[in-house]
Amino acid sequence: MAGKTTNREVPNMEEGSLFLKVLGGKDSTLKILDFLMDNIGFDYSKTDIASGAGISRTTLFSVWENLEENELVAFTRDVGRAKMYRLNLKNGVVTKLIELDRAISDFHASKLDRQTAVFEDVSENRSGMPICLL
Repeated sequence: MAGKTTNREVPNMEEGSLFLKVLGGKDSTLKILDFLMDNIGFDYSKTDIASGAGISRTTLFSVWENLEENELVAFTRDVGRAKMYRLNLKNGVVTKLIELDRAISDFHASKLDRQTAVFEDVSENRSGMPICLL
């Protein structure tokens, strides 16, 4: 397939992530950063980044210069004619965004744990028999 630079499947962000849901995931730059944070161990071509972030290549190219100027992404290598990029982990802003992403995930995980505990408490009556909650 033309434009495909790797044989691994690029995850698609159509469902969205907690990071995007909390921050209002309409912004293309956030979608790109979220995709790269979720796939932090890999580098991708611009085509793969656009696909994985759920945006068009045109949209990616409209915000890419800003990502490079602010050193949020870093070039890693050439694969054929494609240039590969990943998050610039040496950038303090990127490390803070990763911390924020983790804090959002931790908050929602603990919230889910609390909801599960409440449900388990309510689902048993005094005799220890489960009750039906509809």
